[in-house]
Amino acid sequence: MILLQLQDGKADIVVTADELVSLLPPRVGYANMLRHLENRVIVVAADVMEAATGTVLSGNSTVRCTSIKYVLNYLEITPTNFKPGLTVSAYVRMTVNC
Repeated sequence: MILLQLQDGKADIVVTADELVSLLPPRVGYANMLRHLENRVIVVAADVMEAATGTVLSGNSTVRCTSIKYVLNYLEITPTNFKPGLTVSAYVRMTVNC
C-alpha cells in the first residue's frame, strides 16, 4: 500500500520491476523472475478521500506487463478535468520505443 498526498488533484506513482517481482512467489534467478512478469495482469486500486468532506471515492484498473516498451502521449483533445462518478475518456497516441 502506498499513501500519497495529491497535488492539484493528481499524483505520480512509480513501481519498479524489482518491487513487482518481490510480490511474486520465489523462483530461481532474477532473469527468470522478469520472465514471470510477462503477460501478468496487475490490478491497481485507489481510494481517494476529499479532505473537506471526508468523502472517499474508489476506483481500480488493470495493467498487463509486457517486455515491449511503449510511449503513451495524451492528445490535446483529452479533457483536463473530470467530475467524480462520471466516466473519463482519455485520448492517447501510442508509439513503440525502440
